[in-house]
Amino acid sequence: MSDTPVVDVRSAATVLIMRQAKAGMEILMLRRNVKLVFAGGAWVFPGGAVDEADTETAKQNDAEPENEELAARVAAVRESAEECGLLLKPEQLVHFSHWTTPVNQKRRFATWFFAAVVAEAQSEVVIDDGEIHDFQWLTPTQALAQHRAGELNMMPPTYLSIKMLDQFFSADQALESLRHFATYWITPRISRDGETAVLLYPGDAGYEASDGALAGPRHRCVLDDRGVSYIHSGKDVGIAAMDNPQ
Repeated sequence: MSDTPVVDVRSAATVLIMRQAKAGMEILMLRRNVKLVFAGGAWVFPGGAVDEADTETAKQNDAEPENEELAARVAAVRESAEECGLLLKPEQLVHFSHWTTPVNQKRRFATWFFAAVVAEAQSEVVIDDGEIHDFQWLTPTQALAQHRAGELNMMPPTYLSIKMLDQFFSADQALESLRHFATYWITPRISRDGETAVLLYPGDAGYEASDGALAGPRHRCVLDDRGVSYIHSGKDVGIAAMDNPQ
């Protein structure tokens, strides 16, 4: 019997908000309060746990008694309003990925990732100054460059979501493409490759054994002093790259 304690997995939701500005497509990034236990100081998209009220609202608006995705949409809309003052509607959100925290973590979330576009004229941000202490509108290229320079601490799902958008020229184009991409569902596995910490994804040679040193296909994020970097070794993985899903 395993000695690893069982940790409840909470449903959560986050929304990647884009706008088309003079500089090009920009993404809203929020900085979490450094005093928060979970992801303190990290730059994130608006979001949080799905609460009971979100679930009840979903039940009132859908015939299915347990519509988890609709509850997550309601939560994403609520969190956006609370954390940054941007008003969205559940139906305008595009679901593009789903991330579950690795099994050996003290806090685990099953997080629905959505995307939405707002007009620049309707993109005035008002942060709550509680959980959120700062914000920036950045192009994907700017966000990735700041991250690699050590100026924008972000978690791997956030990094990969932004990296995926770096191929698009406009917010509307990005949203429409996300609408047609195959949604990926990921539960990473934490491991090491020598002295380097890695997060393994399906298709990586070490994923099933949770062994980052095994030779073979590479599908992982590397975590080092420069931040997060993504490796997909090509056709040998057997799964589309998450920064360019099919």
